[in-house]
Amino acid sequence: MTFLETINTLLRGKRPGSHAKAGKGGADLRRTRRIPQRMRSGYVWTEKLITPRPCMFRDLSTGGARVEVLGDPIKMSLLIDGVKLYFETEKHEIACSVAWVKGSMMGLKFDGRPRSPSRQYK
Repeated sequence: MTFLETINTLLRGKRPGSHAKAGKGGADLRRTRRIPQRMRSGYVWTEKLITPRPCMFRDLSTGGARVEVLGDPIKMSLLIDGVKLYFETEKHEIACSVAWVKGSMMGLKFDGRPRSPSRQYK
């Protein structure tokens, strides 16, 4: 499923908040439905990183994504100014802010719209 198909599925799905359920940490505060992803890869990049870091998408919604950074986790000090998330299959990137980091997993909030890449990834 492409990124645009995923977004369309989310928009046609349930209304925001109608899917909320309590988890281990309490109430689910997501405003939009998330769709689990499989075998979808990309890159996380920030101006402070020497090279883009490969990642796997775990969840995707209209407002953000949960990604797993492959290899060593990225230091929080390198993520403060936000990151760019590159979708390898769609060949576009989105500016993001970091919502949370837990080990190699990161929650990213989309700060803009998809656009053509500003750099070479790979």
